[in-house]
Amino acid sequence: MKLKIVQVPLPLEIVEELKVKSGKGTIKDALSEAVYHYINCPYAKKIRTTMKVSKMRGRKPLYLKDFIE
Repeated sequence: MKLKIVQVPLPLEIVEELKVKSGKGTIKDALSEAVYHYINCPYAKKIRTTMKVSKMRGRKPLYLKDFIE
């Protein structure tokens, strides 16, 4: 199994509530349990969300030149 390290900004209130609801002591364990629950939950497939993609500002790296525009 390959692992991928990811980061996402979340408000502290949401993180603390997630820790309480999951019963886990650390943020890492609470987020891990939430992700696994979301993947395995049959009701989660019905929820559709859209993501707002922000455009990069400033100078773009040369290796991304062909992909961005």
